[in-house]
Amino acid sequence: MPGEDAAARYVEGLAAAENGPMWLFVIGVLLILAAVVVKVLPVYRETKLKRIEIEAEREKRKAEEARMQNERERERTAIAAKQVEAQNNSTAAMNAMTAQMSVLTAGIDESKYRSREMGAAMGAMATQVDEIHGAVVGQCRVGGTD
Repeated sequence: MPGEDAAARYVEGLAAAENGPMWLFVIGVLLILAAVVVKVLPVYRETKLKRIEIEAEREKRKAEEARMQNERERERTAIAAKQVEAQNNSTAAMNAMTAQMSVLTAGIDESKYRSREMGAAMGAMATQVDEIHGAVVGQCRVGGTD
């Protein structure tokens, strides 16, 4: 075959030349390097793409965790605000109850005072009734058939 004859003559020419075996060695090394690059480059590219994907997933996870942490913080703040509001309402209710108790106590004290006055008035009236009764009954005895 003509292609094989030419290749054979070329190789023989290289062998006959002074640096022929060196060129043959260099070409062989270059072919081996090319084969290694052809095999390794896709693996390297795939590894690099995997690292990029992993980094992207990590960043996505970090963003999701930050979002969840912000949401929890908002919930905690809302709960704290509700607790403060409830505490304020409780304090207001206690103050209102205290004021109401003061009013009721004042009313009871006033009622006790008036009851004492009424008791004293009733006592005075009872004394007057007894005096009137004694006078009326005493007259009846004096002017009567005794």
